[in-house]
Amino acid sequence: MATSRRSAPKASSGYGFTQLTYGRRLLLLACVFVLMMVLAGSAGSLASGLYPVNSREYLIAVSLLQNLIGFCGTALVVAIFLSTRPLAMLGLNRGGTGRALLGILLLFAVGIPFLNQVTWWNTQMHLPSFMGGVEQTIRSWEDAALVTTETMLASRSVGGLIVNILVIGVFTGFSEELCFRGCMQRVIGSGGMNGHVAVWLTAVIFSLLHFQFFGFLPRVLLGALFGYLFLWTGSIYISAAAHALNNSLFVLLHWLALRGITTAETDTWGVTTHGFPAIACMSLALVLCILVGMRGYLFSTRKL
Repeated sequence: MATSRRSAPKASSGYGFTQLTYGRRLLLLACVFVLMMVLAGSAGSLASGLYPVNSREYLIAVSLLQNLIGFCGTALVVAIFLSTRPLAMLGLNRGGTGRALLGILLLFAVGIPFLNQVTWWNTQMHLPSFMGGVEQTIRSWEDAALVTTETMLASRSVGGLIVNILVIGVFTGFSEELCFRGCMQRVIGSGGMNGHVAVWLTAVIFSLLHFQFFGFLPRVLLGALFGYLFLWTGSIYISAAAHALNNSLFVLLHWLALRGITTAETDTWGVTTHGFPAIACMSLALVLCILVGMRGYLFSTRKL
C-alpha cells in the first residue's frame, strides 16, 4: 500500500527518519523521555545506600545518573528508533572548528552583562496578587534548588573543583545538549517546521523542564543560542561546548568566591537596577554583531 504524503517523513531531512508520522515521532520522544527520567530517578535512589541523602557525594551521583540515563539515554533510544542515521541525527558525526570555539568565547565575553540584566529582570517579576500563594510556592522550590546547587558546589579543594567542572560543567552540558538539541530539536523540526521555530520551541521546553520560573527567561535565551549553534554547525560538540562553558564558568566563579579570591557578585556584572540599561544594550548589540556579521566566518551554515 502506498504511503500517504502526510505520513511520510521529509525526504530532505537527511537524517533517515523512519516512516512514523510526525505526531507519532513526538509521542515516542515524550514517552521515552518520561520513561528514562523515571529510570534515572529509580537508579538515583540506589545512591542513598552509598552516601548520606542530600550530601554532596549523593547529589553528584544522582546528577551523573540523571545525565547518563535520563538525557543521554533518551537521545540514544529515540535516535535508534527514529533514524537510520542516529549519529547524524544527534550531530555526533561532525566535529567542531577552532573558529566556532572562538565565536563561543566571544559571545560569552560580550554577552554576560545582557544575560545578567535579563536574569535580574526575571527575578523581579511577580505573579498577580490573586496568585500570591502560587508565587510563594514557586519561590520556595527555587530556594530549595539553590540549596541543592550550593551543596554540590560546597567543596573548596582543587579536586572538588575538577569534579564539579567535569560533572556539572562538561558532562551535564553535553548530556543536555544531546537530549534537547540533538534529539528534541531534530524531532520537533522533522515535520516541516521552520528551523527558527524549532530552535525557540525547544528552548522554551528546555527552560520549562528546569522548573525555575524566576530563571525562565535567561535560560530560554541560552537554550536558543545553543539551538542556533547546533542548527548552523550541525555538530552537537559546538553547542555542548557552549553549554559546558556556561556551566563551568558558574562553577569556577563560585569556587573562587568560596576560596575568598573574589567577592564580586558575578550575576550583577553590568546590571542596571534603575534607569536605562545602557551596558546591557551595548552587550546585546555586540552579541548581535557577532551572530549576524561574523556568523558566516565563525559558524558554518552548511547543514546535513
